Amino acid sequence: MTREHFAITADVLHAYADGQLGATERAAVERYLAAHPDAAADVAAWQRQNEAMHALFPSAANEAVPARLSPHRIAREIRSARRQSIMNIAAAVALVVIGSGIGWYGRDYLTPTKAASDYLIEAAVTAHSLYVKEKTRAVEVGADAPNLMTWLSNRITTPIDAPNLTAEGYTFLGGRLLPSDPGKGIPGPAAQLMYENGEAQRVTLYITSALPDKEEAWQFETLSGVEAYYWANDTITCTVVAALPEAELRMLGRKIFEQLTWRPDGTSAQW
Repeated sequence: MTREHFAITADVLHAYADGQLGATERAAVERYLAAHPDAAADVAAWQRQNEAMHALFPSAANEAVPARLSPHRIAREIRSARRQSIMNIAAAVALVVIGSGIGWYGRDYLTPTKAASDYLIEAAVTAHSLYVKEKTRAVEVGADAPNLMTWLSNRITTPIDAPNLTAEGYTFLGGRLLPSDPGKGIPGPAAQLMYENGEAQRVTLYITSALPDKEEAWQFETLSGVEAYYWANDTITCTVVAALPEAELRMLGRKIFEQLTWRPDGTSAQW
């Protein structure tokens, strides 16, 4: 490096103070310092600091850099940590995917599937609670309508007649058609028939066509403060709902079953 191209900068002055310049550069800096007293004072202060540090830590100044501080070692450790982090994330994702799969395919084992009869009973109780307190619109079509039962029979695709409960003290008020919910096992639209006795106690029948399995079933439930008596066979399902003692509701259920399952030969399905 020639004198003409050697610029005196702060870095050069620090290198001079640390004794890191060659002879030519040192000579150029010394000429510069002779002409610049302020810079010469700064360099002198730096040199005194260096001497103080060497005096305080003589052994450390001459020690080799510890292996743990090796730039190559540090870089390797960083790369290793990154690889381990990526592996941990991948393992976590795999566990989530596997767990989700197990949860999805095992949901039927972990969460018991609700029976179709349970959904029918819930639907019957909901409809009963919704309409039983109505005064003027308790039924959609009154009992005196000539085509009520034909209309309901056609819509639920199962022939039915309104059971006669006069001997039990109940008068037929009429009925309505209710929508189905195939996703919950309700096979099609339901017919709701409503009855009332002299004490203004009301009973509703929730009737649908047979379930796909066409199996005979009997079930008694207390739900939402009312009693529900459900039965089904190979042609029909019926849920009788009322706020009545169990024994009385079972008696009504038997009468209704006998009439709804009556056959042309004068017999009814086995109770």
